[in-house]
Amino acid sequence: MGQELLADYPQGVWLIELAPVADPALGLREESGRSLVTTLLDYLRGRKTLLLLDNCEHVIAACAQLVELLLRACPDLTILASSREQLGIAGETAFRVPSLSIPELHQSPSLETLAHYEAVQLFVDRARLALPEFAVTSKNANALAQICQRLDGIPLAIELAAARVNVLGIEQIAARLGNAFRLLTGGSRTALPRQQTLRALMDWSYNLLSDAERALLRRLSVFAGGWTLEAAEAIGADEDVAGLIQPDDVLDLLTQLVNKSLVSAEGA
Repeated sequence: MGQELLADYPQGVWLIELAPVADPALGLREESGRSLVTTLLDYLRGRKTLLLLDNCEHVIAACAQLVELLLRACPDLTILASSREQLGIAGETAFRVPSLSIPELHQSPSLETLAHYEAVQLFVDRARLALPEFAVTSKNANALAQICQRLDGIPLAIELAAARVNVLGIEQIAARLGNAFRLLTGGSRTALPRQQTLRALMDWSYNLLSDAERALLRRLSVFAGGWTLEAAEAIGADEDVAGLIQPDDVLDLLTQLVNKSLVSAEGA
């Protein structure tokens, strides 16, 4: 995406990967007697530049402070940040990135219809990297639809499942999804550690929560097909290793889980 926008930002489009945190930004070096932030401001001020900040969630507070400072001082600067929650600063516009579109299981789509779903397209693309002769047929179409539906269109999960086609048939992959954490491993060796297995991805997201948020999320896992706020308050307010969660605390904690994209809220 950054390359496509170079014409709009003549002073550059810069990707800053925040997962390792220690990576240098923009190739700038700290100068003697000047802070790195001051050097960064001087570099960006007056330049029409786009900064892509990737993976802000584990340093969300620091990112929010830095972004607000940069935008106030550099009117020609545009920042696009990816995170599981908003930075929470003035002027921020949120764009929700939904899961990939998936086929419904209550019907048997034709091969032509199946090819229009994003999850299927990604699966086929990644499967052919592992097995060039892979093809969707009338025999494996239903199993493929089941895989995409059961994995909720999550891109990483789809990619990890597709990588198994060199040793398992589509029907075998679908049958083994009951133990997805064991099946969905073996991601790219050059990917970030949390992107190499489904469990690592889940652990990364879970470990960023507070103790109280973790406790509520565990309790909410007993529901199937959604719940009401009243039901969440009834089951969420209880004593836990994280301490006592009062009924009045549940709404705030639930809001935090929604903000962190771990719970989806539906309107009445």
